[in-house]
Amino acid sequence: MDSVQSSPQAKQRARVPVAHPMLAMMGMLIGGFVGMFSETSLNIALPQLMAQPHVSTATVQWLVTGYMLMIGIVLPLSSLITKWFTTRQVILFALIDFAVGAIISASAPGFGVLLFGRMIQGIATGLILPLMFTVAMQIFPPYKLGAAMGMVGLVIMFAPAVGPTIAGAILGLASWRWIFWLFIPFLIIAFIFAVTSLKNIAKVTRPKVDFLSILLSMVGFGSLVVGVSLASDQGWGSPAVLGALILGLVILAWYAHRQLTMESPILNLKTFAIPGFRVGACLVMINFGIILSAMY
Repeated sequence: MDSVQSSPQAKQRARVPVAHPMLAMMGMLIGGFVGMFSETSLNIALPQLMAQPHVSTATVQWLVTGYMLMIGIVLPLSSLITKWFTTRQVILFALIDFAVGAIISASAPGFGVLLFGRMIQGIATGLILPLMFTVAMQIFPPYKLGAAMGMVGLVIMFAPAVGPTIAGAILGLASWRWIFWLFIPFLIIAFIFAVTSLKNIAKVTRPKVDFLSILLSMVGFGSLVVGVSLASDQGWGSPAVLGALILGLVILAWYAHRQLTMESPILNLKTFAIPGFRVGACLVMINFGIILSAMY
């Protein structure tokens, strides 16, 4: 018994001890799966969606662009949000938000309402994705962290892979609306897990909010997403594309300088000074970009 207690694994404890960490993660894992599944599953339905609301290819593409735009806006703000609200509040809100967006999209009478519901779903995905990593690093001990992060990565990579296949099967049997209705039972299960097992991980400190940084983040990341999205239709040399990209880069440079000089930044960019973190983050972005490009 003494040898077991003095072993390295016994001495390595989680930062936030949780009786059943896997159950605590289930709500976020299912929510993250639904979010990533939604990201690619709709692609195969775009031709049918164009026929239904009678919109052009460039217009229907905003169902993908709008979703990614909301993720790009919300995700950088996740650190600030978790300092103002508890982990349970953020996750429960995100799951309810996604369900509401799915219902709006599934019952949409026209393209505008469908796009609105889709963007609501993007808010939820932008909240859940970063919290999956944050919570896993807090509730699992160091010797189990590799397996935990692998599990999170599996959810993120597996959902986009099966999304088009499952969506194709649904379209073969029913209409595109059932893609959105499919999300609801999974979200209900995720909500039950979150209510019963998820604990508050981070301490709510409610720091002073720098609204200029929030505005710069929204405009900067939003402009980059819009510029890249417009390039597929108007070309990289288009004035609109170049203008959006240049605006995004300039605003993000201002945003980065502000975060590096602030005492309590919204996004701590100083972690990129760590070589291991910097290389790892770049590899994850490249890998994720390749996988999503192949899926699309």
